[in-house]
Amino acid sequence: IIKNFLYKLNTTFLLCCKTIVHLMNLNFNSAGTLHENIELTFEEFQRYFGTDPHRIEKINAAVRFFRIFSSCGCKAVYIGGSFVSNKNNPEDIDICFDVTDIDKEKLNVAFPGIIGPNCHNEIGKIHRDFKCQIFTFEKGDEHLFKSLQWDRYDFPKGMVKINFTNGFHHDN
Repeated sequence: IIKNFLYKLNTTFLLCCKTIVHLMNLNFNSAGTLHENIELTFEEFQRYFGTDPHRIEKINAAVRFFRIFSSCGCKAVYIGGSFVSNKNNPEDIDICFDVTDIDKEKLNVAFPGIIGPNCHNEIGKIHRDFKCQIFTFEKGDEHLFKSLQWDRYDFPKGMVKINFTNGFHHDN
C-alpha cells in the first residue's frame, strides 16, 4: 500500500512539474508569435501576458466581454494577434468567441448590436473605446477564425484558448 501511494504521489508530482515547465516556456517563433494554439486558464493567461500596465488594462477591458459571452453560453474564447506575441506594447487585444452554442437572443439582450447585420458599428466602437477587437465564429463557418491564425506573410501564428465550459469566473 505504501509503495503504491508513493508511486502515485511521485507520478502526480512529475505530472505537475511537467505542466509547470511546459507553461513557463511558451514557445515563440522568430517573428515573436506563438508556434501553435495553446490552452490556458484565465489566471495563466493573465500571468503570462499581463506583464505591464498597458497589457493589464487591455485584459481588464476584455474581461467585460468574456463575462457577457460566457453568460450567454459561449464555451471558449481565443486570443490572438500581437497581444499573444512577445511584442512590448500591442495596440489592442484580438478576441474571437466561439458562438456555436450561444443563446443569441440572450446575447442580443445583454449586448445589443454585437451580432447581426449591423454589428460592425458596435464592434468599431468597442475597438475604439476598449482596444478590444471582437470576432466571432461558429463551427462549420470557421474561415475568419482560421485566417486569424496566419500573419500577413502567410506564416502560422498560434492563439491562446480560454475554456468557458464551466462559465467564466474572475474577480477584479
